[in-house]
Amino acid sequence: MYRRTLAALLMGLSLSAMALAAPKCSPFTVAGSYVRQVPPYIDQLTLGIDGTVYAFSSAAFHLILEGTSIPGIGSWTCLKDDTVLVTTIDSGYLNNFGDIPQPGLPLDIYISDNFRVTRKFSVLDGNTLQETERIVTRVSLSDDPFGPGVLGGSSCMPSGKPCAAAPYRRIKPQVADIP
Repeated sequence: MYRRTLAALLMGLSLSAMALAAPKCSPFTVAGSYVRQVPPYIDQLTLGIDGTVYAFSSAAFHLILEGTSIPGIGSWTCLKDDTVLVTTIDSGYLNNFGDIPQPGLPLDIYISDNFRVTRKFSVLDGNTLQETERIVTRVSLSDDPFGPGVLGGSSCMPSGKPCAAAPYRRIKPQVADIP
């Protein structure tokens, strides 16, 4: 009987330890600055402890002749399933002449539409988030950015086009960089 009780106690402690080790979503565990590398670009994501978000991709400047965007700002929250839900709003810009500058004409861009980007992340561990879903909604400039729009081509979801496999990793101070 003693052995059974001891075995049950050890199994209970093991299960409790595994439950405690499982990644959880809370403002104190996921707030911070993250990057993911999708060569040659770096995507930046900053989650404020107050629920604010800043998101930007270095691809924006690479694509300036084809169309670009400003950084997205927004909010984030933890869902009941311990995933992170992030929504940002940003604007897209296009070149007046396509991706080829015209001789004698100034290179000019114009604001084309607004984007609402809603993403869902799994918390892999205390320093890593994995994007599992992204819905990009293109909204006309004259419409409410929180209203209906058109599904954007860079959306991804498990049941369709998968999201990039590269995870977002927390940026930590690199003490080794200082001589």
